[in-house]
Amino acid sequence: MSIVRAFHITRTGLQLQETNLSIKSQNIAAQGVDGYKRQYLVATDLPYQDFGNVGTNTSDAGTISPTGLQIGLGVQAAGIYRIFTAGDPINTGNPLDLMIEGDGFFEVTLPDGTIAYTRVGALQLDATNRLVMPKTGYPILPVITLPANTTSLSINPLGEVYALVQGQSTEQLVGQIQLATFFNPAGLKAIGDSMFLETSAAGAPDIGVPNTNRRGTIKQTWREGSNVNAVEEITDLIKIEKIYDMLTKVLKTGDAMLQAVNSVGR
Repeated sequence: MSIVRAFHITRTGLQLQETNLSIKSQNIAAQGVDGYKRQYLVATDLPYQDFGNVGTNTSDAGTISPTGLQIGLGVQAAGIYRIFTAGDPINTGNPLDLMIEGDGFFEVTLPDGTIAYTRVGALQLDATNRLVMPKTGYPILPVITLPANTTSLSINPLGEVYALVQGQSTEQLVGQIQLATFFNPAGLKAIGDSMFLETSAAGAPDIGVPNTNRRGTIKQTWREGSNVNAVEEITDLIKIEKIYDMLTKVLKTGDAMLQAVNSVGR
């Protein structure tokens, strides 16, 4: 139970708060990112050194130690979780903007054929009139191609895509949007561009049309913003700062104690 042990424990606490600060920085930076889901850190304590077992006999009369003597080795980051609550709805009036009301992800085909998943519905049209993701141009799955000379587009809550072609008086069904749900979306692997990959922790995707089997519905001309709460993030930053300050004071106290020990006998 030395002062050096206190230094090691404090180091783990400082490292934990540095990790937490990185997470909070990401959340704050991503406030304006479509479909971004805020993250939070889950921490646990490290194992303990046992200097006296709990429940051991203390006399021949059968008395038992009620507490024991255990000294912890510090703390550690156990995981970074995402909160998949809905983000703020944003009305854009753009017929290519889609928002998922409820659970679910759009499917996206990556260049290597891998399927990724996203909540971002700010769709665009590529050179072949396919509905694709912004920036990357990756097509959504199933691939939906609008007819040439399409003058208007409507997408109902069930994900049915209708196009009105120039010279025609009625819309025609040109595609069906599908959504994927996961039992544990927090287990998805983020790869950037607001996309995720399936993992064994998330489970296999359950794919189907909107408004079936826990899947949400589609809302056209709306986009989903981030679910970051700026007030909560700033409050957490203040907590991190105070905890970090207290831990540095532990180091200063330990250093003063070591100096006092070293000065004995001089």
